[in-house]
Amino acid sequence: MPVEVRRTKILATVGPASASPQRLADLIDAGVDAFRLNFSHGSDEEHLAALGRIHSAARATHREVAIVGDVQGPKIRLGEVAGGLVQLSTGQSWILDDDPTPGDTHRVGIQIPSFHRIAEPGDPVLLGDGSVELVIERVAPRLLETRVRNGGAVSSHAGLFLPRAQLRTSVFGPKDRHDAMIGLREGIDYLALSFVRDGRDLLEARRWLDRQDAADVGLIAKIERAQALTAIDSILDMSDGIMVARGDLGIEVPLERLALEQKSLVRSANRAGKFAVVATQMLLSMLNSPRPTRAEATDVANAVLDGADAVMLSEESAVGHFPVESVRWLDRIARATESSVDPGPIRGLTIGGGGEPERAVAAAAVELAEGVHARAIVTPTHSGRTARLVARLRPECPVVAISNSSATRRRLSLVGGVTSLPAPVHQTLEELRTQAWHLVDRAGFAGSAPIVLTAGWPVEGRPTNLITLVDSEPGSLGPSRGVGPRVALRVPADRSPKSEGASARGRLRR
Repeated sequence: MPVEVRRTKILATVGPASASPQRLADLIDAGVDAFRLNFSHGSDEEHLAALGRIHSAARATHREVAIVGDVQGPKIRLGEVAGGLVQLSTGQSWILDDDPTPGDTHRVGIQIPSFHRIAEPGDPVLLGDGSVELVIERVAPRLLETRVRNGGAVSSHAGLFLPRAQLRTSVFGPKDRHDAMIGLREGIDYLALSFVRDGRDLLEARRWLDRQDAADVGLIAKIERAQALTAIDSILDMSDGIMVARGDLGIEVPLERLALEQKSLVRSANRAGKFAVVATQMLLSMLNSPRPTRAEATDVANAVLDGADAVMLSEESAVGHFPVESVRWLDRIARATESSVDPGPIRGLTIGGGGEPERAVAAAAVELAEGVHARAIVTPTHSGRTARLVARLRPECPVVAISNSSATRRRLSLVGGVTSLPAPVHQTLEELRTQAWHLVDRAGFAGSAPIVLTAGWPVEGRPTNLITLVDSEPGSLGPSRGVGPRVALRVPADRSPKSEGASARGRLRR
C-alpha cells in the first residue's frame, strides 16, 4: 500500500498573530509548507524581522519551508483611519482626497495621481471586499466626492477598486521593487505579483530578478483581474505557478461565476504543469472560532478536488485568534478529501508535451510505479523540474525529490505531492540507488515495496533520461538476487534550449 502523505500544500500568511518564533514553529509542526509575507502591510523593519524569524523557525523545526514575498502591485488603498475603523452609513457623503492625515466619517486620504483623469461622476467605488460601495458625485483635481450606496465598516488601508477606471500603471512599480529587494536580501523563494494582466507583466519582473542575480527566485502570478482570465496561457507560460486570489477577482467577475473561474484556472495550471494556489477566505470564520463552518470545509475540499496544489490562509493565520487550529483543519480536510480524488482526469490534461524526453520519462516512471505498487518515486533534481513533471501526473505513491540545493527543496514546498529531501551529489548509479533506498526509509516511507528511481545517465548533471527499479536494499542480498541497476527505460538526452534553457521565458529546470 502507498504511504499516506498529504499531497495538498498549506501556505500561511504571517502577521501579528503568527509572528513570534514559537508560533511560527507551531504552525510548521501543524503542517505549514510555506509562508507568505504580505508587503502591503508593515514597515521595512517589520518585514526584515519577520523573514528572519521564519528562517529561525524553519531551522528549529528542521524543516525547509518556502517563503513567498507578495508585493502590493497597483492596488489603490485608503490611508489611515482614526481608530483603525470607520462606520459608513448608506446615503452619507464621504470625500476621498490626497490629505495624508487620518480619516474619519467625513473624509479619508488615498493616493491616486490625477484624480480627475481616472474617474467620472456616476462611477462606482468598491471598498474592501466590495461589500461597501460608494458612487462618485463630483470629481476635482485633488479629491473625489462620493455618496455611500451600501454602508458598512471600513478599516485603515482597505483596498479601493474603481471598476470603470483605466489606470495606466506598472504591475511591478517602484514600491514593489523596493519590497522585493528586501525579500531578496533575506532569501525569499517566490515573488508573487499582484494584478497581473498578461505574460508581459511577468516578463518585466523576471528580467528585473535576473538583473539582481536572482534567477532562481520563482514567480507566482496572482489572478485578480478579469483581463488575466483571457491571457491565462501567456501568464502560465511565464510563471512558476498561479494564485487564484478570490478577493479581488470576486469583485472583477460576477460573484456567481467565481467558482467556475476557479475551476477553470486550476485546470489550466494542471494542463500547463504549473502549481495552483487557491486563496482568500478559505476558513474566514476561524478568525474568531476554533472550528470552520460546514461551507468552509466544503470549500477547502472542493479546491482539493479541483486539483489545487496548495490552499492558503490569509487573515486566519495573520490576525486570527486560532492560526494553528486553522492549519490543522486544512490538514484534516485535505487528507480526508485526497483519499477520494481520482487522478485520471487531471492526468489526462497533462499527458503529452511535445515529445520532450523528460516528460516521457516522467510518464513512464508513474506507469511503472503503479504497475509494481512502488512505495515512492525518487527524483534526483538540480532545479525541481523532474519532480514537477512527475508530480503533475498525480501518481498514487509519494514523489520524493532529492537535491543538494536547499533553494530547490524549498521551492518544491508548493508543488503538490512532492516531499523534498537533502542528498549529496552522487558519483555512480549504484551510489544513487543505495542513497535513494536509505533516504526513503529515513523519510518514513519504510517497507519492502520497490522504489522507482529516475536519473541522468551516464553521469550526474545530465537531463533525466533513465528509470531504474530498486526492489531491495542495494548490497543486502548479494549478486544472486539481481540488485544491479535494472533499467526500465532510457531516453536519449535532449539539451536543446527549449527543454533546458535558463532564459527569462521560464528557466525550465531539471
